Amino acid sequence: MRIMQMDVNSLEFEPTEPEIKVHEASDKKRVSVKDALVLLTSIERGDSEALASKAIKDAVEFAGKNKINTIVVYPWAHLSSNLEEPQRSMNIFQYMVKEAQKSKLKVVAAPFGWTKALSMDIKGHPLAELSRSYSANAKIAKVTKSARKADTSIVRKSDWSGLPETDHRTIAERLDLFSFQEVSPGMVYWHPNGYIPYLELQWFIREKLREYGYMEIAAPVMADTALWHLSGHIDHYRENMFIFEAGGHELGMKPMACPFSMLIFKSRARSYRELPMRLSDFDKLYRNEISGALSGLFRVREFTQDDAHLFVTEEQIEDEITSLIKLTLELYKTFGLQCALHLSTMPDSHLGTEEQWKIATGKLISALKANKVKYDIKEKEGAFYGPKIDIELKDSAGREWQCGTIQLDYQLPERFGLRYTGEDGKEHMPIVIHRTILGTLERFLAVYIEHIQGKFPTWMAPVQVRVITISEQANEYAYKVYNELKKNGIRVEADASDKTLEYKIREAQNLKIPYMIILGKKEVEGNKISVRSRSTKQKLGITLDEFVAALKEEKYERKNELML
Repeated sequence: MRIMQMDVNSLEFEPTEPEIKVHEASDKKRVSVKDALVLLTSIERGDSEALASKAIKDAVEFAGKNKINTIVVYPWAHLSSNLEEPQRSMNIFQYMVKEAQKSKLKVVAAPFGWTKALSMDIKGHPLAELSRSYSANAKIAKVTKSARKADTSIVRKSDWSGLPETDHRTIAERLDLFSFQEVSPGMVYWHPNGYIPYLELQWFIREKLREYGYMEIAAPVMADTALWHLSGHIDHYRENMFIFEAGGHELGMKPMACPFSMLIFKSRARSYRELPMRLSDFDKLYRNEISGALSGLFRVREFTQDDAHLFVTEEQIEDEITSLIKLTLELYKTFGLQCALHLSTMPDSHLGTEEQWKIATGKLISALKANKVKYDIKEKEGAFYGPKIDIELKDSAGREWQCGTIQLDYQLPERFGLRYTGEDGKEHMPIVIHRTILGTLERFLAVYIEHIQGKFPTWMAPVQVRVITISEQANEYAYKVYNELKKNGIRVEADASDKTLEYKIREAQNLKIPYMIILGKKEVEGNKISVRSRSTKQKLGITLDEFVAALKEEKYERKNELML
């Protein structure tokens, strides 16, 4: 049994027509639900009522902890390719609904066997989306000897046929950016053309963080599950973690970096003079998403966040939030993306006193107002440990994406026993600000690739310039230009083939290369170059030095637009 569990602000569905012969009765009415726990569920071969009961018990327990009063049981066949027969599946769904109705929660059931129009607004907290898997056989199957043999048939690109031309996976295949391989499900294989913008993105963020006084750290990719018990992740997130035994220890791959930053802060005595302490990291994170939930770069099992944890005093919160808002707006402006900020307030289920929440929320509001930033309020959608600012960006298609978040946390510092010596000589607990700005780099790149349709700005482009010859007479001069560009740190290729000029230009345009230098007899004789941008604008008969100077400025200032 595969379940995608989602904590939603709202959900709407409307049955349109029966999809299969075996289906429940439906009046085809539109159903609207607010503040609910949605269980998108695939019933697999061999699933039983006992598994269904266990799944509902877990969902009811999660709903109780998070003060959710409504559960939606929703058949969703897309999570598995090993589906049970329709009649048996419908019986188990109906059993799940009856089990859920035994609780004190309101239960909504989407009809089985129908095509439905569906829309959801998912909440932004870290546990809002959980993938769960239930199996009648808890034993791990052994890999057979034949399966261990090298099999080139499973080392191949994923089949992305049928996707729209605007989808980031389609664009990635055309530009040779990345692929997914079946031997590493849900994990990205970055090709040279894709790894360049991925690294440029990290270097850009690192450069900004140094300006803002951050120190970068790195930590192991796994830890004894005792750490995850201390942080509380194991209670809410175990099924989304990769957990295994080694050397007599139960170890968990890290789904979040928070506990490691806590340990580094706690590694020695701290003074108030060290605060605010801003620790950033780009460590790999791992989440055991079910296969049906994987979707290109939008949802993967191995990913990187532009993560940071700021250890501050109570008095420093407002200034740090102000600095974070400024940093956020600077970063998004570079990419030509608009972002909207939302203030999420105290949920019904929360840790800490209402007075703590009132003070913390007031500090976030003061920082937002001080920066003259427009924001709206999402009532009761804060994290259970503190209020937060959620950052949504809008792409060229008008779609909104939840990416970054700024969260105040009074709970992890207490759980880890974090202390610093204050100016008064006494011990005090720091407050932690969790924050990501771009969020998951893989997800941000998916959004950005679709936003720009693969037309990376010069500073991110895998190839920044292609030198193209009109005739063989220009070949020697072309390689002099090529070598000069390389010496100046420009990513350049040369095309001195005997293909037609029109073909060479079209190929460079199809690869979204920002600039083409076109060289013929006239350019050779005048020791000049002619430049054409991918948008077809041209500048004829300029010196190479002029072009290099302008290109360096565009590159190092990370301009969003081309000079031509």
